[in-house]
Amino acid sequence: MTEQRSIPRVAPRAYDYVREVLDFGFHNAHSPGITGRLESEFAARMGCRHGLAHCNGTATLQTALMAAGVGVGDEVIVPAFTVFSTPAVAFQINAIPVVADVDPETWTLDVEDVKRKLTSQTKALIPVSIAGLMADMDPLMALAAEHGITVIEDNAQGYLCTYKGRVSGSIGHLSSFSFQASKTLTCGDGGILITDDDDLALAARKACTLGFKDLSVRPGDTVVSEELRCQPSYQRHDRLGWNQRLPEIACAVALAELERLDDLVRMRVASAQLFREVVAGCDWLCEQVVPPDQTHTYWTYPVRILRDDIDWRQFQRAFLEFGGDGFYGAYQPAHLEPVFANLRAAVEASPERYPQWAGRLPHYGLGTCPFWESVQPRIVQLKTNYFELDQAAEQARVFAKTVERFS
Repeated sequence: MTEQRSIPRVAPRAYDYVREVLDFGFHNAHSPGITGRLESEFAARMGCRHGLAHCNGTATLQTALMAAGVGVGDEVIVPAFTVFSTPAVAFQINAIPVVADVDPETWTLDVEDVKRKLTSQTKALIPVSIAGLMADMDPLMALAAEHGITVIEDNAQGYLCTYKGRVSGSIGHLSSFSFQASKTLTCGDGGILITDDDDLALAARKACTLGFKDLSVRPGDTVVSEELRCQPSYQRHDRLGWNQRLPEIACAVALAELERLDDLVRMRVASAQLFREVVAGCDWLCEQVVPPDQTHTYWTYPVRILRDDIDWRQFQRAFLEFGGDGFYGAYQPAHLEPVFANLRAAVEASPERYPQWAGRLPHYGLGTCPFWESVQPRIVQLKTNYFELDQAAEQARVFAKTVERFS
């Protein structure tokens, strides 16, 4: 079979699906059914029965916590290596994010540190498929079962990666995916939440659709029927919910991208492999370890600089000088983002304004997650979002030249 060397930046069928939405027009209670198709086909692709399209991949996590009944004063364990959305959603529903360290080899949520940080108030775990690698899910699920905790997979970066033969999104009680512009599957922005649980699905539908009481888990059921809504005696809302629906025109693009998801993932993996070949010949760069029973789908290709005499900024400057198109560092350890310290200080200064957190917020400073704190400044995240492998090959050549300079 000939290796696929390039794919279009946007799926050609996206234009057809968008045209279908535009030709139908925008109506309050009727649609061409694109949202329903996206929800059902996405869920089925990941081995689940229910999908719920959202305006973004942060809203999906917030919805998941609300569906699981997580609320005021409850604790949610998240990894230190993640984007801010993961801990932020706990604050958004007045819960408390507890940050756990990551495994020294895989850089995903460390099961042993989760055990240390579990309390009677822990109500949810959010393992993150960081860079395209899932966390060690079996012991996390066992821990959750033992303590009655909900597990929410954050797969914003983890499309089609696998754990012991199971695809991302098929293991946790709920699973969140992002359609933000940098993600493997994108419609500019958006997200989707999936689950196999009927009760969680219905609770999630209401949580992201203004708490309308007569919604169902049917694909695309995001509006109460006009027959009900027109009645003056109709009481619409039976629980708290937000308006976090994804516009159908965005669903049209996402549906087309879903249909070629394998190709999108294949291009990222092929791009990462070109960088891996460079790192294989270097004794001072260490890649994220992929356990033998897992697969990695490389939303980025992250490596760690092992030599203390190589400064991250110098390394990046050299890469740019040789014609590289840049790379990213790792996000700040989640608990070291200033918002954590600022919020804690505000609570301590005015506990009467924040009764849900007064005396409850943990220490968020240095020492909370010692491994990731020591490693994070030395992480290089190389881009893999190339739609032509020749471009990726050129960046790998530049990367090899950069490594040679410092060797």
